[in-house]
Amino acid sequence: MNVLTECLAQGTSPVGVVSFAKEYLKQQGFEELYYNKMISPKENSKYYIAPFPDVLFAFTTGAGKEMIQSLRMAFAHVDQPCFKVKGKPDFKSMGCAMLNVEVYGGMMDHTWFDRPLGLAGTIVLKGEDVFNPIEVTYDSKRPVALIPGLAIHMQREANNGWKIDRQKELMPLMGLANGRWTEDAFLHFLAEELSVDESEILSYDLNLYNYDQPQLCGVKEEILCSPRIDNLASVSALLESLTDGERESGINLIGLFNHEEVGSFTKSGADSALLPGILERILSGVGCSKEQIDISLAQSYYLSVDGAHAAHPNYTDRCDMTTRAYMGQGVTVKVSGTQKYASDCKMYAILKGLSEKYDILLQEINDRNTIRGGTTLGPMIGSHLPMAGCDLGIPMLAMHSARETMAMADYVSLCQLVTAFFAE
Repeated sequence: MNVLTECLAQGTSPVGVVSFAKEYLKQQGFEELYYNKMISPKENSKYYIAPFPDVLFAFTTGAGKEMIQSLRMAFAHVDQPCFKVKGKPDFKSMGCAMLNVEVYGGMMDHTWFDRPLGLAGTIVLKGEDVFNPIEVTYDSKRPVALIPGLAIHMQREANNGWKIDRQKELMPLMGLANGRWTEDAFLHFLAEELSVDESEILSYDLNLYNYDQPQLCGVKEEILCSPRIDNLASVSALLESLTDGERESGINLIGLFNHEEVGSFTKSGADSALLPGILERILSGVGCSKEQIDISLAQSYYLSVDGAHAAHPNYTDRCDMTTRAYMGQGVTVKVSGTQKYASDCKMYAILKGLSEKYDILLQEINDRNTIRGGTTLGPMIGSHLPMAGCDLGIPMLAMHSARETMAMADYVSLCQLVTAFFAE
């Protein structure tokens, strides 16, 4: 519970999630390796590597030095729907200091009105070498903005539904303009936050996030309501499972990717050459030849861990007739005959075997034919690494809302299943 709530609270941006993961892994005895240096892992050791500030891989090695290494891998993503701050964001409206933003990912727009919004991400400063500027991970740690809603008296049709104009209605308010407002107010704010001169700030990648904190709900406090459950609950579970699941031989690995919410077609995304390159360097680093690497991958398995849609008590017609997932009834395996998910029948059977052996709740979900669910990392990874894989995750309500809902029991089941996958 502590790891999960800390991850949800601190993972306010992709770089914030990776920073949290690095600190957690350090505390668990993992050693850092570096993307721009040789990788030579030792037997029976624990490592992590962050090729970029917004992506991370962590892995453990077995006690024996073997030329054929079976890999067990699990992947999640560190990004979530949010508001990205534009390059020249300052403007004034009706005496208010406003911020120009763009929507990142498929968010549920109306849930973001009247929320306290924090600011987080990366700010880049001048360095001594023009090719090595200073990257600063930033988090305001307090609400600095909000998106004010319009009173019902001024939009009587609101409860009948209305289409939100993202450029007009989703602009955040940062304060009162009055005589203090200038065209560079936002840059001045950042300079004050970092205690630097404005001229030192070269660029930034910043997002506004819901500052609401994770909270247990329900008469028995068995439900968790929080921002960023999708997909930081998966990130937290992978971190816990990697440290708990030990094998005598082979390599266990987790990968935390960015940009899943916008397609993954980036250097930090899953649909890139990054993962195959990392695996090749790890396996060659333990002494595997090219042919032995290919054989190792052919004997390996992976999990794509991402949130699943739970059957909604108020919208019973939005899930499949027979194959649906319920909160509190275990990990959800996502299956699609159209190969929208990576799950195949063999990998599903393996997970069923683990669930029966360790008494872990497991359920299955199919999309309703008339409703398209979200995409995952699973098929992307499978297209780059031909091996058996499976898509699974925690069933939740209100996915991509400013606050999402899950059952704590399902998080426990996910940790148990991934730990068994790594340990068996």
